[in-house]
Amino acid sequence: MTVIGSYEVIRQIGEGGFGRTYEARHLLLDERACLKQNIDLTKDDAELLRQEAKLLWQVHHYSLPALRDFFRAPDKSYVLAMSFIDGKPLDKSIAKHKALHPEDVSWIGQRLLNALYYLHNKGIIHGDVKPPNVIVQPPEHNAVLVDYGLSSLRPHRDTKAAGYTAVFAAPEVMDGKPPIPESDLYSLGLTMIYALGGDPISKLMPDYVPKPLQEFLCDLVRYNAVDRPNWEKQDLVARLSDVRQEAFGKRVSKK
Repeated sequence: MTVIGSYEVIRQIGEGGFGRTYEARHLLLDERACLKQNIDLTKDDAELLRQEAKLLWQVHHYSLPALRDFFRAPDKSYVLAMSFIDGKPLDKSIAKHKALHPEDVSWIGQRLLNALYYLHNKGIIHGDVKPPNVIVQPPEHNAVLVDYGLSSLRPHRDTKAAGYTAVFAAPEVMDGKPPIPESDLYSLGLTMIYALGGDPISKLMPDYVPKPLQEFLCDLVRYNAVDRPNWEKQDLVARLSDVRQEAFGKRVSKK
């Protein structure tokens, strides 16, 4: 049995650029948790994990993970303990069928927009919205946005992204400009296009995707950030709700 702090490690569930994640069980509470531990014992990697813990410290939302603990392990690595999110990552949820129904993509997108609105109002830019970082929970009709290793808190004109996933990153981020809320919205748009069975590179979507939903996503993924919708211009959650009502009065067939 591998024990880290007060947690028994059950299995490794992922590995990123600087950290490994595990499903674990709290030894005293018998409750599951997700642990993230920095791989290399460097000051830079330790600081990245510490900053992620500081961001999560102030986050309390049903579509975001909750911080449980932050501590140092005997090997001098740092460990971030979070709530364990039951469900499949979005990319694995569509692996078999290559796409989700547009109505499902719409409600998932609405949950994620709610989460981004909450984060952006706290000055937090997620910085890495992409299918592997979205956990889908069909029984709860929820989607949870995870992994804050590349997030920024109140970025300023000299802030540069700590990193990004090129396929889903906004153009301004790849150009070395500061990440902004519209950058997350761009990444969300590409993530939804991907979930629909479309191509996030060309931004093309299957013909069966209802036109109102296509138009909504095309607005999110405009090349220039100033041309995209933002929270000051409109309530994007309400707009997507209107799109859902317009597009799915009758269930849309993929045929």
